[in-house]
Amino acid sequence: MSRRAPSIIQHLNALQEERGWLPAEALVELGERIQVPLHRIEGIASFYPHYRRTPPAGHSVQVCRDLTCSMAGGEACLSALRREAEAHAAATGEAVEIEEVSCLGRCDRAPAALVHHERPVQGVAGVREALARHTQDTQDTQDTRQAVKSGPSDAAPTFRVDYGTAAERYQTARRIAAGGDAAAEATIAGLKEAGLRGMGGAGFPTALKWGFVRNAGDGDDGRGEKYVICNADESEPGTFKDREILGKLPHLVWEGAILAALVVRAQRVIVYIRHEYEPERQALLAEQARAEEVAAELGISLEIFVSPGGYIMGEETALLEALEDRRGEPRNKPPFPGIEGLFGKPTLINNVETLAMATAITARGAEWWKAQGIRGCAGLKFIGISGDVERPGCFEVPTGTTIRELIDLAGGMRDGAELAAILPGGASSAFLPGDAADTPLDFDRLKEAGSTLGSGAVVAIAQGRDLLQLGLSLTRFFRNESCGKCVPCRVGSEKAVTLLQALAAGQAPDPEGSIALLEELDETMAQTSICGLGQVALLPALSLLRNFPAARAELRPRKPSLDDRAT
Repeated sequence: MSRRAPSIIQHLNALQEERGWLPAEALVELGERIQVPLHRIEGIASFYPHYRRTPPAGHSVQVCRDLTCSMAGGEACLSALRREAEAHAAATGEAVEIEEVSCLGRCDRAPAALVHHERPVQGVAGVREALARHTQDTQDTQDTRQAVKSGPSDAAPTFRVDYGTAAERYQTARRIAAGGDAAAEATIAGLKEAGLRGMGGAGFPTALKWGFVRNAGDGDDGRGEKYVICNADESEPGTFKDREILGKLPHLVWEGAILAALVVRAQRVIVYIRHEYEPERQALLAEQARAEEVAAELGISLEIFVSPGGYIMGEETALLEALEDRRGEPRNKPPFPGIEGLFGKPTLINNVETLAMATAITARGAEWWKAQGIRGCAGLKFIGISGDVERPGCFEVPTGTTIRELIDLAGGMRDGAELAAILPGGASSAFLPGDAADTPLDFDRLKEAGSTLGSGAVVAIAQGRDLLQLGLSLTRFFRNESCGKCVPCRVGSEKAVTLLQALAAGQAPDPEGSIALLEELDETMAQTSICGLGQVALLPALSLLRNFPAARAELRPRKPSLDDRAT
């Protein structure tokens, strides 16, 4: 199957990789070469945070500033790196650029950093070692890529969701293809019986979405041009389980996408992955060669598209805008992507974990899947846990495993600390008190408890943490990552950060009045923001104020200062 010509974004990605930045004259040359007006290229280049318009330093280090990394001493790490950068420049004449960035998706290695935009490391020691190893021919990067390519592709399975042998891979897709429409309909029925829901945060029933896109199209028979997109733009603080699946089970992701394309009658599969996941992209790329042997037989093309950055790109319509060579700003809905998605055609968008689990269910059946759960829940779940635990990491657990049991898998609370609070579903979920630790990790059980399973990310918080500072950190993240398209989100998130900063610093003249204003902002943003970012931006901070009376009681009105009296 013929491949499409590279998009503007793909050209810009290649240019930045080659030169390290986007010089103005290079953009002019690019426009002339691909016959695109310069204003379109500039509009894209000015929007995405990965693109830089000034020459880089000899070495670049990106340091995460968000929730889990801040809990792990991120601010001290940043200060130490800046001092070392100055010393390195003085001693060698080589400049080292230290940049604060939003979540890098490596919360299990906090404080996390990237060296030269693609080598993930942990803390000051990790950065120091990476810079010491870096040579003119970027040998460290080549070593990293080779390690990924020769990684677990043909190793013995270590996950229950995986096949028993490498020989079984892609045989499920071949079976469904051979079975035609009857097998496709049976696949949807199996996903429905299994109760699989989207694992990206929303929890929408997978069978319903697949069936909806299957029946959409230009004719009554649901045929015509369609697309399947794997959303691998995981970038929410605390969330990193998709990264583990991409790196260790890329064959399940590719096969799930091929299965989805067969079922919904799509001809093209695109994995949209964040640029910070370079080792994981290499794992996908290595596996793509195997997957394409099957996909080509079935008339399906496979592609990896590297995102030029921004948390908002995880929103499905913003992602579509990027794929269509526009600024990644969410669309108004309806129409929904299942009816009018990429290039106006029906498009199925699923999360990494959803596609991997769809492969397992289709291969082994709904009954097998349901039997994997415990406490009346069905299936398996990948959960990332970080924060104040001994061994942060990603675990494959039976759905219904309690938060406390997950903490035990991670070695318990660090230094035997008492559990004070839990963020059970990533940055867009509500904090729960420590006594909710016996809640099962399941969509419905967590909803009953007042939160959500969300993006499959648990952050454990020890007694003694400043909870309001953690809520402020998450609100600041959403403020920083707002695309700015809609006024409620752009202005409301900025105002919320200002109010929370005053509360956290004990400088709010009327704390209860500030909290009331935050509640009003939350209601307005939830009702009027275009996408989910603005709709949940204040939820974590407000959940702390609602669910932790002791923390709220500590807020006291600021006493007037002498300066106040003088005025």
